[in-house]
Amino acid sequence: MGTTEKLKVAKEILATAFLQATEKSIGDGIQYTYESYPKDFPEEGVKLWVVDVKVKELGHGEHIIQQFKYHRPDNIDAKNMEYHVIVDIISNLTQGALISWLEIAKWLATDEETQKKIIKDATESNFTTNG
Repeated sequence: MGTTEKLKVAKEILATAFLQATEKSIGDGIQYTYESYPKDFPEEGVKLWVVDVKVKELGHGEHIIQQFKYHRPDNIDAKNMEYHVIVDIISNLTQGALISWLEIAKWLATDEETQKKIIKDATESNFTTNG
């Protein structure tokens, strides 16, 4: 598989993840998007590849919530650079979620009061997950 095909697949995966995150959050008035682009500062000899992760909330407009900047070497073409950046972004977003889950699990494992409240709330309500 060539770079063009790999980039297309990586972009589709990232776009689908953002689309599904938005679909799950749209009831709360939240939309997620990203923008991937080159940014050059020729006078300083600096070339970057930037990915902005954005959130749009009702009544608050759109804001960049995370910006990833990658040095872009001269010996890499734009498609290859963007492919590697998008793969790294997917990895970073996954790692962020997993770290959050781990920290929440640690907290819940040691907080008996919260454990009791969660069990009480779950048994008293029609608790379902959105699988």
